[in-house]
This record gives sequence, C-alpha cells and structure tokens, in this order.
Amino acid sequence: MDSFESRLSAALGRNQAGKISARPIVYLAAVSGGADSTAMLAALAALRKEAGFDLYCAHVDHRIRPAEESRADALAVKALCEKLEVPCRIITIPPGKIAAAAGSGGPGIEGAARFYRLRALHREARRIGADWILTAHTRDDLLENLLMRILRGSGPAGLAAMPRTRGRMLRPLLNLTRQDVLAYLEARGLPYQTDSTNVDIRYFRNRVRLKLIPVLDSFFPSWRSSLPALAETQSLTAEFIASEVRKRLPWEADAGVLRLGEADFLNAPPIVREEAVFAGIDMLAALRRKKTRHKTLHNRAPRRAVIRRAPGQPSREEDLGPVRLRRRNGCIEMLPALHSRWERGFSLVIKKAGTYTLRGKLTGLGKNLILCIRAVNAPAGEIPANGNPACSAPPPTAVHTAFHAQLPLVVRNHRGRDRIWRGGHKRRFSAILDRKACSEYTGIITALDTIGVAAFIGIGRQGDLLVQSREVFKAGVSEGGGSFVVEVRGTEAMNV
Repeated sequence: MDSFESRLSAALGRNQAGKISARPIVYLAAVSGGADSTAMLAALAALRKEAGFDLYCAHVDHRIRPAEESRADALAVKALCEKLEVPCRIITIPPGKIAAAAGSGGPGIEGAARFYRLRALHREARRIGADWILTAHTRDDLLENLLMRILRGSGPAGLAAMPRTRGRMLRPLLNLTRQDVLAYLEARGLPYQTDSTNVDIRYFRNRVRLKLIPVLDSFFPSWRSSLPALAETQSLTAEFIASEVRKRLPWEADAGVLRLGEADFLNAPPIVREEAVFAGIDMLAALRRKKTRHKTLHNRAPRRAVIRRAPGQPSREEDLGPVRLRRRNGCIEMLPALHSRWERGFSLVIKKAGTYTLRGKLTGLGKNLILCIRAVNAPAGEIPANGNPACSAPPPTAVHTAFHAQLPLVVRNHRGRDRIWRGGHKRRFSAILDRKACSEYTGIITALDTIGVAAFIGIGRQGDLLVQSREVFKAGVSEGGGSFVVEVRGTEAMNV
C-alpha cells in the first residue's frame, strides 16, 4: 500500500474505533478539484474496497469566481468521480448570496463562502446518511491558520490546534503536508485544478501563504515545528478556561434570556469573563435554534464588555452586535440584539447586464428611494457616455454617475462597517470626504460585488448623487468580460 494511502487509512481507523453498525461507514468527501482534495478522493477510492466503507463526493460551486473557471472545476471533479466510480453531487450557491452576506459587517468573502459551503455539505451528509464529512486540510493549512490567528490577536481557543474531528467533520490529512499530496498526485498521474484566486494577495490567507511563510522558511525554519507546540499548549489553556467558566459563571436560561450573578461576573478574571460571553452567545443561539452565521463577534467586543470600570460606574448595557449584555437586579443578562442590522432596508441583486429600477427605504431617514441602474459590459477604464437608460419608471432628476464592478452585484443600504479600497487602504465613506461634505448627504448606498465594496453612492439633500468607487487597480478588476460599468441615473427621495 502506498505510504500516502496507509497514513490516510490510519487516520480513518482512529475515528472508526468502537463504532458498531449493521451497515458500512459512509464518508462524504468534500472535493474542490484542487490538489489536496483530489489526492484525498483518489486515496479514499483506492482504500474503499479493502476497508469496506461507502464513499460519496460533493463539490460546492460558490459562484464567486468567473463562471468558466467554476464550471471547469465542477466538470473536472465530475470526471474524476466517474473515473473512480464515486457518486458525485455538484451543489451551486445562488449567485450574489455570498457577496451579500460578506458585506454585512461579517467575515468577508472567505468567511461567508465557508459558511455556505459547510451548510451545503451538512445538508448533503444528512441526505445520504453520511457518518463523516471529510475535508482535505493538510498540515500546511493548520500552520497557515495558526499564523492568521496570531496576526488577528486570537485568544487561547483561537490558537488551539485545528481539531482532527469536530461534530461530523473529519480531517484525515492533518499529518500530511502539501508536498506529500503533490508527490502522490504525480505518482498516480492525476491532474488537479488550480484556483486563480490562490495568487490574489488581497485575501488574507494568500498574503500569509505567499508573502509571510517564505520569509519564515528562509530565516526561521524551525517555526514549522514550534508553532504546533504553541497550539497544543493553547489547547490545554482553552480547556482549562472553559472548565472554569462552567464552574464559576454558568448561564441560566429563562424565557430566551440568559442570566448569571453580577458579582460573580465582575469578580472573575477578565479571560474567564470573556470566555463566558462567548459561551453565552453559543448558548443563546442554540436556544433560539439559530446559528450566528455572518454575525461574527470580534474579540474586541467581549473584551470591551468585560473590562471592569470604576466602582459605581459599570455600563448598564453593552451592544455586542448579535447580542446585548445588561445589568439588571443584581444579574448580568444576555439578550438577542434589538434588530437584525443586515436584514433591514432594501437590496437589489444584479446578476447580468441590463437595466434595473431600485425602490426601497433609506435606513433611518424615513424616505422612499428610486434609482435607475444599468450594468453594461465594458473594459476597465472606460466609462460610457451619459446616455439615457430606458428605466421602467424614470426618476425626475437626471443625475448620472458610474463605476466599475463585477457581477453579481448587490446594491443595499449602507452599514457602519462597510469599507472600500481608496488610497491604498480600506476606508469608510466618512473617511473619504471631510465632515462638511459628508453632512450634505442624507443617505448612503453600498454596492458590493464578488471582490468586496465596489462603490458608495451618496444621496444628497437635493436628490443629487455622489459615487465613491474603489481603486480599480487595487481591487484587481479585470478588463473585458469580467468588468462591467454600472450607471446610476436619477434619484427620488420622498418623505413618508
């Protein structure tokens, strides 16, 4: 048996110990078509008969890359499954869904794609009755994750080693490196797909992989062994803190509200309070049978909430995004947020070139809005002449502005965490204009594509429009078929 296959078999064996079933174990392999998942699927197919398990494959098309590239990946996975005689299902995420979720103050494109991918895989696993969902994370992925979390300032739980299993998820390649994968594919003569976004350094993981890791390998080669040791230590630390939270700060649920003693909370060490906040968020989500999804809670939010203030001046309420903390009757209470910021207002998804009329309500302004929007295919750097789009309901004010974007494009209400590439940095709308200029605009609309925020559209007091688009060269908008010019003409904002 090949060394790669034997090590994979050993990883599977450790997670089958003690499982008694009248039927074979069923594995669902998540396969993107890249090197790691291709090698995993081929090795699983080679082991299948001798080990006696059933094997299925699922490929998730996120629809955030050019259609031709995504289609090529799906066809390659399907062809490989036919060759290996593995049942395969291609799952497609609706266009624009990930882009809309990524722009809601959440984890960005990568995080939103991960959420929808995992949800699709779990649904497929339930459909076929899979015991395990297999993902092709290697030791290199583990190291990249650790570096990313160190740079983000994660706590002990975030720095803990990537677990081999979590729920129904199983990572059988964690003891194998990317070099092991490539050597196996070469020996088997198996082709694999290369994701074009893997060289795009706008993504955090790619900057770590392509820029930081080569420097570490050159000047600090021992980091590949010392960093996992750090992760193991942090795993023990995270387990200890979690046990302290369970003993010292247990939440009690009552009618959808979590409570614990205020004195106990304020007298606990800050790290224990912080972990208690995270534990409460998970518990509240479970009670409401609702996942936090894109409502990502950054570490700074609970750290702000657990800082002990001067005696007699504790905060009465803290807004942490998806939840609130408040002091009441000698207790600390955790409640759901007052409203869902990412669901209010309006949105429009533009999937292909054409003319659209956007009607909605500007958040917090009590005004109805009508915009005429036209998306046309045009090379980057070219803005078409001010033509008169054929709007179904032409607004009265003939104001025209345009910007470059990729499709699908989501146009929606502006949110406080929206940022755009300007001047080599991500900036808020208020950071682009001076205070006096900002005050002239009573509303802001955000336009997002698969890359991120493409433009801010300011709605003036007199119905005029101001567009602040991102830097095309920084965003990497390609010329030709991948680039569209989006024209916005006229606005009607009426009090309601």
